[in-house]
Amino acid sequence: MYARILDGLGDRPLGLEADQLIEIARWIKGRAGVGKLRLKASGISSQVAATVAAALKPDFLAHVVVHSGMPSLRFVLDAPLNFQEAPDLFCLDLYKDFDLDRLAAMAAPATLTIERHVEVHPQWSCGSSNQISITSAKL
Repeated sequence: MYARILDGLGDRPLGLEADQLIEIARWIKGRAGVGKLRLKASGISSQVAATVAAALKPDFLAHVVVHSGMPSLRFVLDAPLNFQEAPDLFCLDLYKDFDLDRLAAMAAPATLTIERHVEVHPQWSCGSSNQISITSAKL
């Protein structure tokens, strides 16, 4: 319901998630006194939020590592995915001009690695596998 309210106001959950990641990274850098950070994302929603955050603030991250990610935003349209499962991925204006490879290029010099892709099948579900962790890039 919250995502629908945001959508109605012209805000996108994806933008809020990316901004939250940027602010968390800013806070960690300030508290820990570290340079660049390493972000690990698991799941397609976390992947997109992490990739957008890296594209918006490439100077904050050294690496983004994705587990169970998707190769392209086209996956959202091809998979049996509905709005209630992942409202943050239904940011259709983003899909008109960008895909994950273009966002990853914008994140340079940060590197983005997808360690394993999810595959579309009839029983596929977005599930609760979306997680993000941030650590010092030196770890």
